[in-house]
Amino acid sequence: MQSLPSQAMRPLSLTQSFTRFRFLSSSFSLSFPVFQNFQTRPSFRQNYAKSPIFIRNCASSVTAKPSSEFRRNRTQPEPDEKLRAIRELFSKPGVNIDAYIVPSQDAHQSEFIAECYMRRAYISGFTGSAGTAVITKDKAALWTDGRYFLQAEKQLNSSWILMRSGNLGVPTTSEWLNDVLAPGGRVGIDPCNLNSLFNIIVEQFLLSSDAAEELKEAISKKNHELVYLYDLNLVDVIWKESRPKPPSKPIRVHDLKYAGLDVASKLSSLRSELVDAGSSAIVISMLDEVAWLLNLVTF
Repeated sequence: MQSLPSQAMRPLSLTQSFTRFRFLSSSFSLSFPVFQNFQTRPSFRQNYAKSPIFIRNCASSVTAKPSSEFRRNRTQPEPDEKLRAIRELFSKPGVNIDAYIVPSQDAHQSEFIAECYMRRAYISGFTGSAGTAVITKDKAALWTDGRYFLQAEKQLNSSWILMRSGNLGVPTTSEWLNDVLAPGGRVGIDPCNLNSLFNIIVEQFLLSSDAAEELKEAISKKNHELVYLYDLNLVDVIWKESRPKPPSKPIRVHDLKYAGLDVASKLSSLRSELVDAGSSAIVISMLDEVAWLLNLVTF
């Protein structure tokens, strides 16, 4: 074969004419096409003008921005009447707090809650199933996990700070409160909704001494105090008449052929477990557990 001229090192096009080289051996023959004529780019564009091929050098680096930077550019937070209304309650007699925590759960720690208990969704506008809102006198932040980052970015207005839980450098609720509140702040919470706060597992109205100490210690680094607002939920106060009514569907006893065991048998088994555990009583607050134990069902 003839050597190629130096200009053939540039991008080439190949014509349709070709010859065949044949390799012979004692057992078989093999033939394949070899293109004869090599032409430079000008001829390539002439012969294939309808479908040009462009080769581009992409040596420059590629950078990406987080989706949060694509939110509308606002110099001032949007007015939020719900935040304004709830902050007005901070200084009321019997309240006197500097921050308020709004978790997602209802009083029973239900996974799926009725609309009337969706307080965090109401105050923040974020409707994802997981999240915790924290409101101070001049800031509001919402923590949620990676499933809901994009949704929260769309639903939160500019008065809210989105805290992407689990991301490097994102503070916990207690760390953030310690940073933004002046020493000696009072942090309010409805004691019906203590579960999941600061990632500490507690039960409705029932804090073990260890859990209570751990919860208080999380915000005591700046001498903050956890304040239980009994019989008063600040979100309910501002929700007023627009708050949906609680569910009122009738409850009936589940037929034994569906329940499997009668209530007496279930209670007897539970009492045996209590004896084995060295306990004298158990408090059951989750609705699905109550329904199973008492064979209750509603539709």
